[in-house]
Amino acid sequence: MDRFTPKHFIFLMMATGIVSLKTYPIVFIGGAGRDSWVAVIISSILIFLYFLFAAKTMNLVPENNFLDVYQKAVGKKAAVFLLAIFFLTVLMTLVESAAIEADSMHQSILLETPEWYFILFFAIPAIYVVCKDLVAIMIITIIGISFIMVAGIHLGMLTTQQKTFQDLFPVFYDGLTVDFILSIFKSLGLYGFLTITLPYMQYISTKRISLTKYVIIGLIFIIQMQIVSITGIFMTFSPETASSYYYPKLIQTHLVSYFEILEFGELYVMLQILCGWFLKYLISYNCILILIKFFNIKKKMLHILTYAISIVVLVLSYFVTKNSIRLFNLLEYVPWISLVNFIVIPTIVFTLYRIRLKNHPQPQAQA
Repeated sequence: MDRFTPKHFIFLMMATGIVSLKTYPIVFIGGAGRDSWVAVIISSILIFLYFLFAAKTMNLVPENNFLDVYQKAVGKKAAVFLLAIFFLTVLMTLVESAAIEADSMHQSILLETPEWYFILFFAIPAIYVVCKDLVAIMIITIIGISFIMVAGIHLGMLTTQQKTFQDLFPVFYDGLTVDFILSIFKSLGLYGFLTITLPYMQYISTKRISLTKYVIIGLIFIIQMQIVSITGIFMTFSPETASSYYYPKLIQTHLVSYFEILEFGELYVMLQILCGWFLKYLISYNCILILIKFFNIKKKMLHILTYAISIVVLVLSYFVTKNSIRLFNLLEYVPWISLVNFIVIPTIVFTLYRIRLKNHPQPQAQA
């Protein structure tokens, strides 16, 4: 069976928890405006507490088995229902990954390349990787995240000349508003994709080292990156301008120009967008296969389902990218779906599991 160490888990966290918030922040800055960078700080604290609670709960489960948590918390029948909802939400994540990657590249950089072309050369190569094993996915994730980090550092330096710190203020000019509260929950919902990594915990091989410290390291890295990203947007654009762009980070890199000849910010952001969404797609896709394996599906049927899922994703992604306005109208629902199915429901399940575990102690497994 494929195994990896707690250190590798950090890369899975980064691949799922970064790209959505950075690519289309318009869904939570549209109403809150400049206050949304404060909202991201608050949601960052909340996701830190939630995911640390989730990781510590998984440490209490024999073999870190995600299915066991649900079955022992709510019973087998209810567990099947809740896992089916979880499954559909991860499937939505696949469509999100393929659609946003295609639409962002088409809208901001390669205008004459149709969206279906991006989707085709995004989803099909992913099948090859997913049909390999977890080792292949981990290798690609580690390499991809490493390149994304290098690109992010260079982009931070290249865009410094466009940023003005004073543009972050004033905040709460209109006081605490409903839009600000909604911005907290929307950004928290986009953070919620981190939950996709929880089923992977059963493959962690090193039981002597606590997973908690590596989860903390990963969360700190993700949170600081998101705060730097959202503050960078408002240090470059006004709230009105930022909320008028579908992909403000992509527009921000268009401004990079040195000596009137060096204009290569797009190269770095293309690497971040293409690689980031591809990694999220791979990890989400394999998460679906892990959930399917929980129900002892035969290997032959598993291969059929792999191709069937890809066809569904291709069709749905093509449909939603036919019109960018329609795509972003649908994206307005994504944070709320993620918030409920990736944070609220798992929190209730983990809480019930801890209560049942307290009333009926059992042998614990430390990861």
